[in-house]
Amino acid sequence: MNKGELCSILQNQTVNPKRLKETQQMCSALLEEQMKLDLIPEERTNFWQFLSDVMRHTGWRLWVTQGILLLLICAGIFSVPESPQIIPVFIPLVVLACLPSFYQSAVFGMREIEAVTKASSAQIILAKLVLAGASQIICLTVICWFAIFAAEYPVTLIQLILYVAVPLLACLILTLWNMRTRDRYAMQFSILSCLGASIFAGILAHWLPALYEISALGVWIITFVIFAGFFIKELSLLIKTWKEGKIYGTVS
Repeated sequence: MNKGELCSILQNQTVNPKRLKETQQMCSALLEEQMKLDLIPEERTNFWQFLSDVMRHTGWRLWVTQGILLLLICAGIFSVPESPQIIPVFIPLVVLACLPSFYQSAVFGMREIEAVTKASSAQIILAKLVLAGASQIICLTVICWFAIFAAEYPVTLIQLILYVAVPLLACLILTLWNMRTRDRYAMQFSILSCLGASIFAGILAHWLPALYEISALGVWIITFVIFAGFFIKELSLLIKTWKEGKIYGTVS
């Protein structure tokens, strides 16, 4: 049996709910027995120590990717002068560039192994999210500076912040939601979500240019508040899952 046939068999296997419940009950019983005998398993790695490890091994690739994308976005902004509505079209690409890192363990089938190591899958995702967030803040700050001083867009700073924050939050929410709820094709749906957000922003820019005028600032603020609330909810679920040491999402 070659590798392709083995992968095909494993991918087509379905989980027996009865057997799954029995396994969970056996694991719970073993854990309770260990606690009674004072056989507490080794604590998981400290988050900040683990964050530095992730940065050293994989974080630099994420930052390099974000830097290359930043140059492309700035070039795109500069090629369309006096058109601030083009900015939300490019922002979903920032999240799109992070997806290979976010879904690395799922793609290579490592989620079950990660669940029993010193770093839970939720901790790994949270660490990568922190690193991605740091790089995105730097990139978006540069984009806003470039739009004001280099491209000289006729908009205020608060408008620029909303133009980059709203599509960014939308894509992050959809990505975390896909990771948490979908057992298969989560990465594909996340890619489609980012591309869909970019296309939707382009449609709004073409058909509703008034949405990017100062008079529509209230609409952007309300949208930002709503999206921020959903993002905080998804982030709190991720942190809760990390503290409980569970797998974030489902395993196919």
